[in-house]
Amino acid sequence: MDNIIIKPMGGKESLLFFGIPTMILYIATHICIPIVQKTTGLSIIICWFICGGLLVFVPMFVASLVFYKREGNEWNFKILLKRFRLDKFSKKDLLISIIGVVTAMLGTYIMMEIGKKYIHYFSPSPPWITVSPLKPGEYWILIAWLPLFFFNIFGEAFFWRGYIFPRQRVRFSDTTWLVHGLLWMMFHLPFGFDLMFTVIPVIFITTYLVQYTRNTWVDVIIHTAINGSGFLLVAFGIVQ
Repeated sequence: MDNIIIKPMGGKESLLFFGIPTMILYIATHICIPIVQKTTGLSIIICWFICGGLLVFVPMFVASLVFYKREGNEWNFKILLKRFRLDKFSKKDLLISIIGVVTAMLGTYIMMEIGKKYIHYFSPSPPWITVSPLKPGEYWILIAWLPLFFFNIFGEAFFWRGYIFPRQRVRFSDTTWLVHGLLWMMFHLPFGFDLMFTVIPVIFITTYLVQYTRNTWVDVIIHTAINGSGFLLVAFGIVQ
């Protein structure tokens, strides 16, 4: 990559860059959400939008830009997109993304069925991200969800797959998808074992295809399809 600086990221630094957001996510979900809900009386899902967005995903989005600059790269939009591997998207990448979405959804369904059968009191959705079908007068919740959704998708895409993944690729070569996937799974620890078990296919299909295509847009498409469709299907009462 001409005029682009990518510094290798080893195991200890990778653990730090995933560990700190994991701890912040825990604080946001287990400490801040109860405080905000008790103080404001807002529904728990809105408290998740506030705490998850402001404490986790917006900072990840900003941090990716800060660390990009600290590498010594220019404040140039084209270079930034190239560094984060968001500068191209081919028909092949689109086809691979669609295959990724389908296989990730199928894998998630299989994991949920396994969980329901073999895991006692299986519940993949933590209480703060559980949403009931919206009633008339509650559709404003969709508007409140959009900022969180944007920064969830692009905060993770920029920070994990855009900034960190290429650095790990220099260090871990062809095993990067596995190392990155295990660390990304660790980030989901605050959501509980059931959700971590459920998202195994999404995590490793995404990281493998991002490595295969060298394109962060693949992550954006898969992540958007899985997270967005899940929320909207439940919000509109299509699935229970």
